[in-house]
Amino acid sequence: MAADVLAEDFQAITAGGLNGEVGEAEGWLYVLIREYLLPSGYNRQTTELLLKLPLSYPNGRPDMFWTPPDLLLADGRVPTSADSIESFLGRQWRRFSWHPQSWSPGRDSLKTYLEFVNLGLSKARGK
Repeated sequence: MAADVLAEDFQAITAGGLNGEVGEAEGWLYVLIREYLLPSGYNRQTTELLLKLPLSYPNGRPDMFWTPPDLLLADGRVPTSADSIESFLGRQWRRFSWHPQSWSPGRDSLKTYLEFVNLGLSKARGK
């Protein structure tokens, strides 16, 4: 069931123009989005974005998000709450430790989680 719901959610966000992949690895479902548009204030305009989802998704809510470690603020500082580097899928990732306060499986989806990610990326600029 989780894979079916994730496939539907992924199809909805890729229909909006995002490009990426979904899969299962290391005890997680994951979504990897290529060329994710960043708010101003970073050292680039787009990045890869990794979302790790519990195998119980959508009943289990997503938590945190990851980018390549070289994503920094435009002035070279590490974004707020993003000072941990972790390994996943054979690569290093910068973990943004932002946690959603609520998650409702019947209402929330990858689309609403990406809204949370956008808010976190904006707040991580420290402005």
